[in-house]
Amino acid sequence: MSAATRDSCNNSTDPIFENLRGAFVEQFGHERKPSVLARAPGRVNLIGGHTDYNDGFVLPTTVDRAVYVALRPRTDERVRLHSQNFGEEVEYALSKPHVSSLPQWAQYVAGVAEELRTKCGLDAGFEGVLFGNVPLGAGLSSSAALEVAAAEGLTRLFGIDLGAEEMALLCQQVEHTYVGVQCGVMDQMATRLGRAGNVLSLDCRTLDYEHVPLPLSEASIVIADSQVSRELADSKYNERLAECEEGVTFFQQFDDSIKALRDVSSELFEAHASELSETTKRRCRHVITENRRVKKSVQALQAEDLETFGALMSAAHSSIRDDYEVSIPELDHLVATAENTEGVYGARMTGAGFGGCVVCLAANSALEPLQQRLSQQYEDQFGLEPALYVVEENLEVMTLH
Repeated sequence: MSAATRDSCNNSTDPIFENLRGAFVEQFGHERKPSVLARAPGRVNLIGGHTDYNDGFVLPTTVDRAVYVALRPRTDERVRLHSQNFGEEVEYALSKPHVSSLPQWAQYVAGVAEELRTKCGLDAGFEGVLFGNVPLGAGLSSSAALEVAAAEGLTRLFGIDLGAEEMALLCQQVEHTYVGVQCGVMDQMATRLGRAGNVLSLDCRTLDYEHVPLPLSEASIVIADSQVSRELADSKYNERLAECEEGVTFFQQFDDSIKALRDVSSELFEAHASELSETTKRRCRHVITENRRVKKSVQALQAEDLETFGALMSAAHSSIRDDYEVSIPELDHLVATAENTEGVYGARMTGAGFGGCVVCLAANSALEPLQQRLSQQYEDQFGLEPALYVVEENLEVMTLH
């Protein structure tokens, strides 16, 4: 993404920036205005479920919700942060962050600051106000948006030169070291590199990527939040990771060049699948077939073939439901409702699973009946009303001075 896209002039059309300026002054005093404001969007992964930490392929795009930070440097090493969403304030010494003792929202920012301090020489404190409208726990990467917004703001605030891929990897390290989630790099790359009107075709091993235009002149992305918190996601995530590693170890006896499931060919899998435990076989089958679906999806988008792309989305949900087993009845119900609505190309669970969101691709003419059916049938079945979002635009990372 060009510097011009990231570093905009002060007449941004995003009104949240101005609201954040006012909140900063209110929090820290009229004599202290923010020096830098930064924004990083959430993302929705259209296809490529649980392939990222298997060194595979993914196809995310950003959404029109983001995390915003307003920052100002200090002359000492104190850090003061205020979250508008949680109504909380924290203060600590930059050199002694005690990250684990902070509220979780502050752990992400403190982790980013600590990585910048130890790797890039960040040597002064700062104060900041944070706000986000990415739904929490919905699988839209509110955490990656917070990490990238903090990293964007702090690198601009202190003149630290950090490339896009470097920043994404630094933010991934924050998840690993300070939050304890051994995630892949998809979320951070998607948030940092997302481009309006495009999906990000990403190879999670090499970090090679391509921006692929989304042909949405007559169609839209609809996100349905199940309102079910992903309470099991972290523990089951690590369980699935171990199951995939078991599959890798098995296939390495036939080919020692195999480092991850992305290296296992369909032919090798089919030849030896019967020798695996039933659980490991299903986990491997999902990842191997999902990588194929992602590649076919890129071709479909390049050909502006939404019918094929939607069919691949729906096939992906069946695989993640039956073989990877991270869906739940609420998500399956939303997907089935969408698929049975005329004008919907496809739908699938998105995110880690065990709650969160479903993403649908629908013709614009189907938007109203789709939303009505999703709301009514879900409430009839589960007594809950899903939160529905039509993605109006794909936001990009932005900083203001």
